[in-house]
Amino acid sequence: MFEYLKGKIEYKKGDYVALDVNGIGYRVNISLRVYDEVETGKNVKFYIYNYIREDTYKLIGFLNERDRKAFELLLGVKGIGMSLALSVMSTFDVDTLATVIASGDYKTLKRVPKLGEKKAHQVILDLKGKVKKLGGLFDQDSDIINTFAIEDELYEALESLGYSKKEIDSLVSKEELMSFKTVEEAIKSVLKKVRY
Repeated sequence: MFEYLKGKIEYKKGDYVALDVNGIGYRVNISLRVYDEVETGKNVKFYIYNYIREDTYKLIGFLNERDRKAFELLLGVKGIGMSLALSVMSTFDVDTLATVIASGDYKTLKRVPKLGEKKAHQVILDLKGKVKKLGGLFDQDSDIINTFAIEDELYEALESLGYSKKEIDSLVSKEELMSFKTVEEAIKSVLKKVRY
């Protein structure tokens, strides 16, 4: 298993590069964004995702760990394989992808070739629930991401206390959620409302 590979790019071929590491050539699959950023003859360090299936073993290369992590999250979505996950990474940078997922903007996500409406909804549905992971991953639009993280934790905490989703919806508005800085603050505010 490779964590990263460091070497010289011998040539580029659209969806992959040949990376020379001490005289050994590795075929490293890449997104179009990475393709645009790397140059033949230059040294580069790729953070590697080892894509292993019964009939295939591919090395997927990223220029930073954030992109690799985003790719891993995409692969965890039902119906998203390596090619489609790379298409998403080719279409959006990580910060834009974070914003699209956090805001539930499936129409923008549909710009990805072959993704389609159903799978765009699936990406948002699956990854919104992992927004805590995204929080540490993305910097831009951290307010939006923080709000979703607080919302997730608040609902989890109140449901464990016996409140239904409908009851929680009636106790806290989206505007209020945006104003909370921490989940503790959100829970205290809601519990004040139910203590008659």
